[in-house]
Amino acid sequence: MSPAGEGEPGPDRWRAILLSVLVHVAVAGLLGWGWWRYRVPKPALQQLAIEATVVMDRSTALAPAEPAAPAPAPEPEPAPTLAPTADAPAEPDTKQQAAQQRQEQREAQEREARKRAAVQRAAADERALREREQREQAAAEAKRHEQDVAARKSAEAAKRAAQDKARRESELQAQLAAEERVNAARGSAAEAAWVSLIRDRVTRAWIRPPSARPGVNCELRVTQVPGGVVTRVQIGDCNGDAAVRESIEAAVYRASPFPSPSNPDLFDRNLKFNFRPDE
Repeated sequence: MSPAGEGEPGPDRWRAILLSVLVHVAVAGLLGWGWWRYRVPKPALQQLAIEATVVMDRSTALAPAEPAAPAPAPEPEPAPTLAPTADAPAEPDTKQQAAQQRQEQREAQEREARKRAAVQRAAADERALREREQREQAAAEAKRHEQDVAARKSAEAAKRAAQDKARRESELQAQLAAEERVNAARGSAAEAAWVSLIRDRVTRAWIRPPSARPGVNCELRVTQVPGGVVTRVQIGDCNGDAAVRESIEAAVYRASPFPSPSNPDLFDRNLKFNFRPDE
């Protein structure tokens, strides 16, 4: 057996145990009070603006002020929570800001697009206006050119008409004058001498056929060009046979070209005379 009093705790040990129990009780009390204190967040106090007029009683103002009651000790403020309060602003919502920025960018792009479209429409309208003015100017110039051309053509036509009229009048006057000269020369001695020269030349060129009888008399119609070259011979009334006719026609071609008249006004392209070789 162990000696008496060996297993019983000493006074120091009991004090240590009691002190440990008190410490645990104090810690447990503090934990419980803290849990009860902070389990519900304290709502933020709202400050209301109050307009008031201070009315002071004279007797009250002169009376000595009573000592104010001591203010209760302020309760400890709760620890800040994640919920936003009036004193602590909420953290910015990054998604909302990003969406707002995108919306602003879209609106800015739309405004820019509308501005560009308006500028493009204005430029297109200006180009269309310039093109229309150019077309109108070109049409006006073309019309003026057509009018100028028409005026020039009309003036040229009038000038040509006047020239043609003057030429016809001049030709007519010249023809009338020539006819007057020819009429004056016809039947003159100069014409008779010229026709006699032609008749003598044809007579010298004629070869009398055996069937020709004395007193041959044939009417000749001779076409000649200036210079006396014979181009055609026709025999009208004739008292000779076919051999006589052929011989006279051959004599006319042999006598070509005829002598020119002394007076040019006597020249006749269609010369008519009688062939009488026996006279």
